[in-house]
Amino acid sequence: MSGSMSFSKVALPAVLASFVPAYLFWDLVRNRKVFGGTVPKSIADPNWEKETLKRFDSGWPREAGSPVVLNPITRENFQKTV
Repeated sequence: MSGSMSFSKVALPAVLASFVPAYLFWDLVRNRKVFGGTVPKSIADPNWEKETLKRFDSGWPREAGSPVVLNPITRENFQKTV
């Protein structure tokens, strides 16, 4: 076995090198839109995000209990008081 290369010297660089073409393909398809397409308005328009967050923060109607803030982890507010 002294003449053969170890698995980690061959496989690890090959696996790491496979990430390069995968990232390039992802970037071409997703960001540069080589196959066509457009960015949705909900992502491109900053006012859309502000309005959505405002509606989430105002409380969401529930049947089982009082309104709660959606995504409470980022707001550190687990119960919305009415």
